[in-house]
Amino acid sequence: MDKKSLNIAIGSRIKLARENMGWTQEELAEKIDLSTQFISTIERGVAGASLGTVISLCEVLNVSSEWLLCGKQTVPDSEKIAIKISSLSNAQLVALDKVTDELLHLLKVTERNE
Repeated sequence: MDKKSLNIAIGSRIKLARENMGWTQEELAEKIDLSTQFISTIERGVAGASLGTVISLCEVLNVSSEWLLCGKQTVPDSEKIAIKISSLSNAQLVALDKVTDELLHLLKVTERNE
């Protein structure tokens, strides 16, 4: 893959992760102390991000560098999941528990049907 194609692929993953967080380019820029214009530039693949910027993006967007740079999804470790859960309110924990139960039920049903 050439540099331009790689920048475009990485930029599209940055944009996807940012949108999944519900953030604007301006909000992301503020979180990692960059300009909104530079966020737009890297999301469009016009320029690549430095190693330091990639590390910052991974941290604030809560994605792995492997996913951001290569598009490979890694299995999340339980510690990262625990950190996410620890910040939830009691009401959110109750909702998460219900969703988890439903998801596990659906996964079991899917396994039986395969």
